[in-house]
Amino acid sequence: MIDFYELSEKARDFFSQRQKALLLSSILAVFFFAALIAMIFIPQKPKSPPSSNFKSEPLEADQELLLPQGVSIPLEYAVSRETKERWSDGQVEEWLMEPDQEAVKKLSDANDFMIKSLMEAAP
Repeated sequence: MIDFYELSEKARDFFSQRQKALLLSSILAVFFFAALIAMIFIPQKPKSPPSSNFKSEPLEADQELLLPQGVSIPLEYAVSRETKERWSDGQVEEWLMEPDQEAVKKLSDANDFMIKSLMEAAP
């Protein structure tokens, strides 16, 4: 627990040995309270919105407008392609693989679990 009597004795001893510290502390305290009182009692002017009396001259173009240059696309870059009705055998071998029995079983179990969860949640 804080003993205020002991604290005040220590402060009194400190400032009795250092008169400059006491003087500086007193001056700072007076300025702090003066600024605090000034902030409370001096009314602040509300900032008024900017006036809308500003009128500008209409813009008249004296030169032709220049459009910015677009992104350059290399000639070998294909923006779109024609899709074929069927894949070639090479494409089928490259992009598709036959699932093994373990993968089919895992997929079947996951589907069964989802269906069971939906059926349990149905009213």
